[in-house]
Amino acid sequence: MDHSDLVVQPCRTVSPPMHARARGWSVAVFARNEGQSIARCLEALAIAARGQDTHVTVLLNGTTDDSPERAAAALRATGFSGRIYTIDEGDKANAFNQFVHRLRPPAATYFFVDAYAAVAKDSLARLDGSLRAEPRALAAAAVPSTGRSAASLRDRMAREPGVHGSLFALRGSFLDRITAKGLHLPLGLYRGDGMVGAFVLHDLDAMGGGWRHERLAVDPGATWEAPSLRPWLWRDLMRHWRRLVQQGRGRLQTAAIRDLIYRAGFEALPDDADALALRWVAAAPGNRPRFWRDPLAAIALVRMRHQRPRADLTPRLLLEVRAP
Repeated sequence: MDHSDLVVQPCRTVSPPMHARARGWSVAVFARNEGQSIARCLEALAIAARGQDTHVTVLLNGTTDDSPERAAAALRATGFSGRIYTIDEGDKANAFNQFVHRLRPPAATYFFVDAYAAVAKDSLARLDGSLRAEPRALAAAAVPSTGRSAASLRDRMAREPGVHGSLFALRGSFLDRITAKGLHLPLGLYRGDGMVGAFVLHDLDAMGGGWRHERLAVDPGATWEAPSLRPWLWRDLMRHWRRLVQQGRGRLQTAAIRDLIYRAGFEALPDDADALALRWVAAAPGNRPRFWRDPLAAIALVRMRHQRPRADLTPRLLLEVRAP
């Protein structure tokens, strides 16, 4: 689509971070067709980061709506230093990899936010404070404040710490270790936040590191809000349906990955999550989802077998803004 005054430029890889001298915060915002929400997301981040030296990176992956223009206007209005990138392939796992390995500026703490989420005004400070207060923690996770399943998810995260992709924080030094090991999320991975949580809780060693809850600090006071789906609108109804099918896809991918990493470690993660899941299903009859037991996973399996070729995975710079 035409990005009006935005100019697409080749991606410039940021110099490797040096966290011994790094200060401040870095926020990665992930969006796919979130034109209705992205300005609110950035405005909420500006309030939450007030008084902090903060850099924002917006990653538009597979976007076809007016998100570029809305994100550009909002980024300029917030006063943040930041960059907006576009990626043809609509894959958050790839966008995460690109940020971690190529695009992130030096920072002590990195925050990861979905563009549909509006973070509470103290959430970033609370997550950063959790990392400062707990030296053993490699990550800090926020909890949802809205949605039908918010209460049950908050309770579950309190009992069994995990990462929710809408808002979490990672230590810069931990990201440096991920890049040093060359670990990437598999392309097409639906539950990328779950894999990041596994990286954290295993301390990057799935075979010998043990699963330690103290490596992930869950702060029940760090929250975000998300728009509620309106089932009477066809657009929202279809969005909910796609999410359900994606969850079925995620169950297949997760089973295949779990079987792999506990035998061969995170270093054995494949390039493509769907390809691994298809091999896992073919390896044993019992791995195939039955329609009468898990119809959504069965539908997802059919779709995985008829995947279109991937679009360009390379990020391109749309806009760079420097704070006054």
